[in-house]
Amino acid sequence: MKRITFILFVVISVFLNSCQKEDDPNSQNTNIIGSWKVSENSTTYGQQNYYVDISSDTTASNKIIIDNFFGLGLGKSVPATQSGQTLTISNAIIPGYIFNGTGSISSNYNSISWNYNVDDGNGPENVTATYTRY
Repeated sequence: MKRITFILFVVISVFLNSCQKEDDPNSQNTNIIGSWKVSENSTTYGQQNYYVDISSDTTASNKIIIDNFFGLGLGKSVPATQSGQTLTISNAIIPGYIFNGTGSISSNYNSISWNYNVDDGNGPENVTATYTRY
């Protein structure tokens, strides 16, 4: 009887382990979820420092939401797509602004270097920014 119980236990264990969901390779964004200090530079606004919060986008595992983007205030968010260590913002709209660009996540996930354009209706302007964990 002990042998049958043991065999049954092994079969059930193998079955349960085979049914577990595999990690989604695009779910890396959990490494960048949280609060970040921003040091940003643009021609129009010069050097600015502020904070953003990055959260998961519930619509897709490879998407994030960046709140207070461009220092526009809480509740002013843009979505970004993550592929490996690269973040991409494509035609993200916060009323009065359109954003496009990319960010590069450091290998230790402690900083993100951004290069993006912002268009407030007067033509696109290049912005660089560095996000660091705090």
